[in-house]
Amino acid sequence: MSRITQEQRLPGLVLRKTVLCLTIGCIIAGLSACAVKPEPVSLDQQLAQASADRSKMFDRQEPLSRPVSLNEAMARAVKYNLQQRLGLMEQAMEEGLLDTQNLSMLPQLAARAGWRGRDNVAGSSSESVRTRTQSLEPSTSSDRSGHTADLQLSWNVLDFGISYFGAKVQANKSLAAEERRRRVIADIIQQVRTAYWDAATAQRLKPQVQSTLVQARAALDQARVTERERLLTPIDSLRYQKSLVEMIRQLEVLDGELALAKARLAGLMNIPPASQYTLAVPDDASMTAPAVAYSLDDLETLAMTQRPEIREETYQARNAVLETRMAMLKLLPGVNLFAGLNRDSNSYLVNEQWADAGMQISWNLMSVLSYSSIKKTGENREAVAELRRQAVRMAVLTQVNVAWQQYQRAHQLFERSNELQRLQDGILAQSESAYSSQAQSLLEKVRIETETVLAKRTRDRSFAELQATYGAIQQAAGLDPLPQRLAGESIAELTQAIARNAVDLASGQVHIPRFETPLNTAAQSRPAPVSPVAIAPIARVDMFDSLGSLQGVELKEQGSTTNAR
Repeated sequence: MSRITQEQRLPGLVLRKTVLCLTIGCIIAGLSACAVKPEPVSLDQQLAQASADRSKMFDRQEPLSRPVSLNEAMARAVKYNLQQRLGLMEQAMEEGLLDTQNLSMLPQLAARAGWRGRDNVAGSSSESVRTRTQSLEPSTSSDRSGHTADLQLSWNVLDFGISYFGAKVQANKSLAAEERRRRVIADIIQQVRTAYWDAATAQRLKPQVQSTLVQARAALDQARVTERERLLTPIDSLRYQKSLVEMIRQLEVLDGELALAKARLAGLMNIPPASQYTLAVPDDASMTAPAVAYSLDDLETLAMTQRPEIREETYQARNAVLETRMAMLKLLPGVNLFAGLNRDSNSYLVNEQWADAGMQISWNLMSVLSYSSIKKTGENREAVAELRRQAVRMAVLTQVNVAWQQYQRAHQLFERSNELQRLQDGILAQSESAYSSQAQSLLEKVRIETETVLAKRTRDRSFAELQATYGAIQQAAGLDPLPQRLAGESIAELTQAIARNAVDLASGQVHIPRFETPLNTAAQSRPAPVSPVAIAPIARVDMFDSLGSLQGVELKEQGSTTNAR
């Protein structure tokens, strides 16, 4: 009899030991987790990561096989620029979240399976309520071990409504991500335009700069020989050398500008900054002022409808309304519908397999107290979103008008610089004739050649600034540098698409939407004169701080300063 008892107790002892071992293992794992120490990145890991990142940064790029034109530089920036890639990945991420949010509206289908066991019998007895005596002998209705499985389908109506509004919010976020990508592309294109013309004009002038530098350095060496031989008075010799050194310094500054401009352009095209490449340099005949094919009123209208910042704020305003509806929906009672299939291996059950269905309603009655605060918060959120959109519109209008005025100023400066350069070329021709007939000193010849180089550089800078302001007008108006549909993604196909789109923008082929009622814009309104009144000083507010599109545009006041000099 005792032997049978031991055999019956043996499975229980094994189960107890198993549970004890699992418990000890969990405790040890928990204590070891608490003892984890942070491990800083080692130098070898940093070097390996830097090497891997560097190879990925410039991987799978079409090589530079010919001089880079402006359109090709833009195409390379659009395709390979890391900031543009980041914008594409963010948009793809938002679209993936939208798919996930759409799937959350479906009912939940949960499958579960499990095993259970115990070291003794799950027995019980009954006791009479009146006599407090045992009414039944101890009995059991479940096996000591067994397994269960079920497949449960549930659908919460309240969660469905919340998920529906959440999906609409995520859809707006996906559209906002597309507008942010448009803004990134516009920023990159504008930066490429500015850097390209800086580099192209510097490369165009480099041979003449180097030739003049050679003459100036030779004249400086000759002046030092003259000083040692005392052929001139010391004061005249020093003044002569000072003039030459100042000219050499100015020429060396111009010579160094090419490397800086090409390094900036290389970074935008996502090629190694130290790469050697050439640009398609325009000749004098092609350096004409680009004409704007739209009036200021048309540009303001386009900006009101096409700017990515305004569209993004519109989607944000939509989400403000949807978030308010979601918050109000959470105050309603939740209804949960469920149905499922079940199986239990318990041998005492009459039916080991069965199906069930039902409905549950739950409602947090205390949530009604927060109705007024939630409603007020939602109204404030919607008001803030609307005010933000209006503030962005005001900033956009200001940007359009500022870009227009800067273009007019740059156009005037370019015409003036072009005229000065033409006059300086005439002076240089006369100087060369005078030097050939020995009627002019070498110092005077070098000085005039240096002034000619500086005049050409001033003209080229004013042309680069004019191109930058021309691009700033298109960017301020929300005109996309890329067409909506691309035939391919190769550099050649992107270059052709950008070139065709540039022709369309320059020829005024963009459709201008018309408002039903005329807008009171800056181009139309003319304030009437008023009597001066005393006003209190107010804090300066920069409307451009809320926008990022034109912050990367450098319209370069330095260029105008150089022109003035």
